[in-house]
Formats: sequence, structure tokens, C-alpha cells
Amino acid sequence: MRFERLDLNLLVALDVLIAERSVSAAAKRLHLSQPAVSGALNRLREFFRDDLLIQVGRQMILTPKADELAAPVRDALLLIRTRITQPAGFDPATAEREFVIVASDYMFSVFLADVIAKVAALAPGVAFEIMPPEAVSTGRLERGDLDLLITIQTHILPQHPSRLLFEDEHAVICWSEGAHGDGIDSKAFLSAGHAVASFGPDRLTAFSENWFDQQNIARRIDVRVPSFTFLPTAVIGTDRVATLQRRYAEYFARSMPIKAHPVPFAIPLLQEVMQWHAMREKDEGLQWLIAMLSAHAAELVSLVPALEGADSCYQGK
Repeated sequence: MRFERLDLNLLVALDVLIAERSVSAAAKRLHLSQPAVSGALNRLREFFRDDLLIQVGRQMILTPKADELAAPVRDALLLIRTRITQPAGFDPATAEREFVIVASDYMFSVFLADVIAKVAALAPGVAFEIMPPEAVSTGRLERGDLDLLITIQTHILPQHPSRLLFEDEHAVICWSEGAHGDGIDSKAFLSAGHAVASFGPDRLTAFSENWFDQQNIARRIDVRVPSFTFLPTAVIGTDRVATLQRRYAEYFARSMPIKAHPVPFAIPLLQEVMQWHAMREKDEGLQWLIAMLSAHAAELVSLVPALEGADSCYQGK
């Protein structure tokens, strides 16, 4: 479709090219061949009479014109996606739709998987794509590429609506037959070898790891793994320990030979939040899903009592 001599499909390519600043990366995101995206860029250059992206060494940089176009193109596409092409009304029983959600393996295992199971019974035509957190996740939310971002309170964008799902404590996990099976104090914690998780190509660190760094609490890191899921197996068979969200610790302790104890330091509560773009407030399908998530979060909070000191450690059997 053309509007004022511009093929509107090219705006989609322009939006992704501006975001990725790479023809090959844009082609991957658009599910097109690299020559097809190169052709689209050439047509955009011809229409705007500007290079838009310029190769400098191994990188492409935006021209002032491309930088000027970035926000209005993003807003125009977001308006089309959320107000024009999105069907009015939402009937869970008949809807056919895919929701794109960013969430960690922790949030998927202890929370999101149960909601998706409920949705399967109520809305069999609804599908999900779950993506891991990355440094670019907030940018993808801003562009409208995500339906929901599930993250911690400190990582949300202040200009978009959000809602607290639940709070969680942290736990120290260890092998049930290891040196710390019966508990761990601050001295033993600091002298133990630790396993820690980092995420994605940017090696994002967990909330607890950031807190330890901010408090100048030095530990010996023996193992680094790419997600929380690997932490239990990183400590089993050793005297290592790992710091993990309490609910995830309990989740693993039900089926693995680990025990979980209170952290011998006062780490602040972890606040898990869901966020969506402000232009999606009238998206009935998304608001239905948000309501489902909120209801399940309320159930989760009511079922799990707060941890009360070292004497109330929760142990896997």
C-alpha cells in the first residue's frame, strides 16, 4: 500500500533498521533475506533523499534525518498495531492471537507457566512467545514489539503503566549432603564458593548480585551460569552455595537434593512487576491477560507465608 508515494511496508523495515542499525540483524527480525532488506533501505533512501544509515567501520550509524524519523515512525506503527489493526473486543473462547512476553526463567517456572495453563483451557486459540530479559527489552516495549515486560521494579519505564505482581525473598541454596546442609551463617556464606547467574549477550546480573556489589560484600565466585535454572546443579555434589529467589528455591527443592536457608544478610525484597505500553490501555485482549496475571498473583501471595528469620528455613525433602 502506498501513501503519498511511500510504500507503507517500508516504514516497518525502517523502524527495524533504525533499532538494529544492521541490515543483517534487521533481516533476521523481519524474517526476510538480507538482499530484500538492502533493497528496502535503498528505496527508503530514494524516497527520503537521505542515506539514513551510513557504514562506519563495522557499524552503521544513523544520519540526522534517520534520527529525526525514529520517534514518529515508531509512534505511527504503534498506533496502527494498537488502534487500527487490533480487532475490537476480545472473546477468549474464539480469539486467535499471540502474546509476546519478556520474562526470566524464574518467573516462567514459578508464575507464568501456571497462567498459560489456565489460558489454554479458557482461550485455546491464544499462543505465547516468551523471551528472556535483555538490555534491549525496555526498548522493545517502547517500540511496541512486546505485549508485556515482566521484570523487577527498578527496571521498568516510568512513562508506561505497570502493576506489582508479588514480592519475593531470597534464599541460600546448597547441596543437602554438603557442609551447609543444616544452615549457614554470614561467616560461612562469605568463605564459601558461590555459583551466580548472568543473562543474555549483555551478561545482565541478578538483583541479589547487584545488591552484594553495592554493599561491597565480596564473595568467591566459582561458577557462572547463563540462567537461574542452572544454579541448583551448580551446587549439587559440592560445598558451593548460590543465592536464589525463595519461590524458585522451593520449586527446585521439591525435586532435587538441595536445601534452602535464609540469606544471612538483609537483602531487600524482590518486587516483580508487569508493564505494558501506554497505548495498549484499551487493548481488550491484553487487559484480559493482565487481569488473569493479577488474579493468579493474588492467589500466589495468599498461599506463601513470609519467611521469619533463620529458624524458619524451608528445606527440600
